[in-house]
Amino acid sequence: MARSPRNAPKNDAALPDAATNPFVEFVLSRGAASDNGATPWTSTIGVGTPPQPMRIMLDTGTVNTWVTASCCSTEACQQHKAFDPEASTTFVPGRQAPTSVSFGPWGSMGVVIGHDVCHLDYERTGKRSSTPLKEPMSLYLAVSYDGEQFRELDCDGGFAIPSIPCKQPSALLEELKRQRLIRHAVASFWFDPERGEGRCLLGALDTKRFDPATVNRLPLRPLEGELAYLWSVRLDLLQVGRRPLGKDVDFVLDTGSSVFKGGHVIIHRMLEAITDQGRRPTTVTSETELAAYPDLTLTLGGVAYRLTPRQYFMQLAPDRWDLGVQYLEGLPEELLVVGSVFLDTVYSAFFLGDGRSVLLATPVRAQRSVSGVWVNEFGSVLEIGPLAPDGTFRGRYRSDTGATGVYPVMGVADPDPVGDSIAVAFSVNWRSLEGTPDPSWHWVSAFSGLMQVQSGEEVLSTIYLLQQNVSPNTQAWQATAVYPSTFKRRA
Repeated sequence: MARSPRNAPKNDAALPDAATNPFVEFVLSRGAASDNGATPWTSTIGVGTPPQPMRIMLDTGTVNTWVTASCCSTEACQQHKAFDPEASTTFVPGRQAPTSVSFGPWGSMGVVIGHDVCHLDYERTGKRSSTPLKEPMSLYLAVSYDGEQFRELDCDGGFAIPSIPCKQPSALLEELKRQRLIRHAVASFWFDPERGEGRCLLGALDTKRFDPATVNRLPLRPLEGELAYLWSVRLDLLQVGRRPLGKDVDFVLDTGSSVFKGGHVIIHRMLEAITDQGRRPTTVTSETELAAYPDLTLTLGGVAYRLTPRQYFMQLAPDRWDLGVQYLEGLPEELLVVGSVFLDTVYSAFFLGDGRSVLLATPVRAQRSVSGVWVNEFGSVLEIGPLAPDGTFRGRYRSDTGATGVYPVMGVADPDPVGDSIAVAFSVNWRSLEGTPDPSWHWVSAFSGLMQVQSGEEVLSTIYLLQQNVSPNTQAWQATAVYPSTFKRRA
């Protein structure tokens, strides 16, 4: 919770609203948390021609825009989907020699530069483009990386949003502004961890997703040297319970991270205070144990933001919570970095260019929505994107049973529901966005049902019609089948 800043504007007229400014939108999904310190939030983006779907981090904590390459053969690489440049008709190899990029304590990554297009959702003057924007970009193609932390990454690459200019590889926010596709060099983030859904806009703020009375604009306090790309602001005061641990601290907001990270001195103080000099463990196995820990308070721009133990611990299993505070080698002793354990609790925006700054505000959560990530009884995953004003949406369906692949979804839901349920219908084209063709690529399905809250859990109950092709081996009466399927929102 945060109290309202004394200097909050009376309205948001000065902010670049998505209603009147062009922007690129990324639909974010929350994956499984891990103890490697990386963000659980990713967006699926098409890279190359035809587009190859890659799960990407939108990362304010790096200058490296990269994807795993198909020629990457190390064990850590094999855990991720890879981009195949030979399968893209628009790929152009760079002329630079292969190089090594440092990822600090994680190790290094062997990369080559390549150039291709990324397929992005673009909106101007309130109208979404009917076809994705084909944005030319330079990318690091990762040809090697090792280590458990890389292996556990819940993504296939990352797009950099640094606070300084960066042209090799492309920094997408800067490229969009340079090409005048957006008017404002701003990246804004909204997260709903309970529903597992989020949004990132490049070029505007979605002013409907935060309370304008709580806007807190923080000037950037740039770091020197090789850390100059980070989004660092002044942390007025850090407290554990009522105990002050630091004043006037360099504080980095990193959308590519999950936990608190920092140099040994400041992290040691935090660990000592949170664990009561080691009397409490850093891993707990029950809600009762978790409740015994103190709150954290971050005062930024005169505004106190309070984090409960449930927020600053990472839940890694139904009965396991790990303390989200870690040392990070190579950082200054008094520098503190924070990721989703804090950013999930606020609406945040990062302003590049003149007057670099970070905006924080209290987010507005959707009361009821079908948008988000759903899982059915077979483990298949349905991702429903944001609803347009007329209720239409796009999404993806991922199946690992029967026909295995990732399939495009188009649908409609009641945009202004009345009562205790939401009507929804969508179609699935079983032509997978990845993998090799099989007979099911010519099939389609139509789902129809209701989203309701049952025993405190959001449930999407559907009936679906599976339509196959008629063939010499499949008669017309055999080509149509009707089945039930129940989805529950992924926590």
